[in-house]
Amino acid sequence: MPIFSTKSRLCTALLLVTIVASAFQPVYNDKGKMRLRGISSATNKTVITYHADKTIAELLTIYQTAESSYSTTRIPVYKDGRLISIFVTDEESSQAPALFSSFEYSPKGKIRRIIYYLDGAVHGYDSLAYNNNGLIVARYFFNDTQDGVAFENNSCQLFRWDNKGNIVRIENMGRVNRKLPFTLSSTTTYTYDDHPNAQQSIPSLCYLTDITAENISANNIVTETITGAAGDNSIVKHYSYTYNAARYPSRITARYAVNDEMVVTDLEWD
Repeated sequence: MPIFSTKSRLCTALLLVTIVASAFQPVYNDKGKMRLRGISSATNKTVITYHADKTIAELLTIYQTAESSYSTTRIPVYKDGRLISIFVTDEESSQAPALFSSFEYSPKGKIRRIIYYLDGAVHGYDSLAYNNNGLIVARYFFNDTQDGVAFENNSCQLFRWDNKGNIVRIENMGRVNRKLPFTLSSTTTYTYDDHPNAQQSIPSLCYLTDITAENISANNIVTETITGAAGDNSIVKHYSYTYNAARYPSRITARYAVNDEMVVTDLEWD
């Protein structure tokens, strides 16, 4: 019996991660002054453990719902200092962790492809392009087709960076089929503070969590604006921070445009 059935909560979560997952320049040592140990909000808590060389050993996330709680664990595997694969498991599984993703590198040491698995079979991959500074500028999503014999690319993202190492613009592109050109579906723009980004201090963390500008940029996002292709009806999210003595955030308060919703996240360091 496969580790993830279609009813598995982890399977659903991983499929969502696959849609948005990408790979940025891999660095597998903690380059920050402090190590991030925990991320907590009202609905979940993530605990990070490390190897002696400061690479991530395991990432445990406990999700809390109105009815119950459940957990998932993500386990990275390294070889010669490089991340080569990620395995996942959850509390509902009695079997060994399952392969979720693996990584292919270019001769220059950049990740050129992330391959995704479901029930042991490849069901998609991301193809990556970089600029001369080693920063990703394009990501192309390839999904398996209904016949199961080919992969098709009908969506991509284009990235624009500033000179501080922050993503300032992401263009989401799509098309109906590969015979047509890509057209713009939406744009996301960002502004930042001047404090070091907690998540970016551990770059490999982005492969184990939701991979977004929040995890990759050098500084912390202050505003995030999502605008449709027509250029109207923008959605704006605002972020504010409480900082510790090392200038890293110890608390993040996010305010969403819809119903002025507020989400508070606490970060634990050592």
